[in-house]
Amino acid sequence: MPKETKRYPDDHWLRSYDSEKALNSYLEQQSKTYSKVKNDFVRELLGDLQGKRVLDYGCGAGMFCVHAAKAGAIEVVGVDIEDSVLATARHFASREGVSNHCVFFRSPNFPSFATQRGFDVILMKDVIEHAPDDDDLLKAAAKTLTPGGILVISTQNSLSLNYAIQGAYHRFLRGNKNWYGWDETHLRFYTPVGLTRKLKRVELDCEAWRSVYIVPYKIPRYGPGKKKYYRIDALSWIDRTLGSVFPYNRLGWNIIVRARASSLVKDRAAFESVLNIPFPAAPVSINRESLNFTKESATGAGR
Repeated sequence: MPKETKRYPDDHWLRSYDSEKALNSYLEQQSKTYSKVKNDFVRELLGDLQGKRVLDYGCGAGMFCVHAAKAGAIEVVGVDIEDSVLATARHFASREGVSNHCVFFRSPNFPSFATQRGFDVILMKDVIEHAPDDDDLLKAAAKTLTPGGILVISTQNSLSLNYAIQGAYHRFLRGNKNWYGWDETHLRFYTPVGLTRKLKRVELDCEAWRSVYIVPYKIPRYGPGKKKYYRIDALSWIDRTLGSVFPYNRLGWNIIVRARASSLVKDRAAFESVLNIPFPAAPVSINRESLNFTKESATGAGR
């Protein structure tokens, strides 16, 4: 049974309409060792994006939209649920000089236009654990991929040492059965076996895995002061060394998988460029200025 989406609190950076301040908060977060290792693995699994059509579903502040545009993707589409975070993503793309290659939409669901266009690469970084119906989301994504296209997913893993430690504390010692990790808006955990099954059901084959935070190095700190954690970042060498090696690439707190659509499917080959046509009506938020839309071409394109 589908669950209800949980929203971030009002004081979270992604709810802010001060795009510069929100972007700085986001980039500071992404500068932490855990995020840097994870982002490096995501870039590795995305592979060569030259000439590709890329959809970042749950794009956040647009880090990987910017990456795709700079890596030579011919089209980059970012989708997220919050207007405020999309404003930040547009600001980031503009600041990095890639606005003309990126377009951003607001949608609470996987956008219906995507299945009519086709993408070579879809990224869902830390997304499916937020989705009320993850099976429908994966099904829609699979239908959107071009023949041989790839889907890259990053999510939290209950088959991990950190889950064994923190999960035991929160779920069993404290009795909090609704604890789903570091993010209070998560709805579930995954395991590599369970995620493989879900992807197999939508005819996607898992071909590569990476994992991060194999050994915990962010330790809770108790006592006076504002500092909540001790960070032993030197332990991240374990992730960089073993995070791509079986079986350790399936045992981290965060797992990243690249799944591929069959190259034999030929009925998805003819797609029109998303950067050259008007889009369907709401719910969308589009960076019309960056696309040089005329008044006539923007009619019916959304808010």
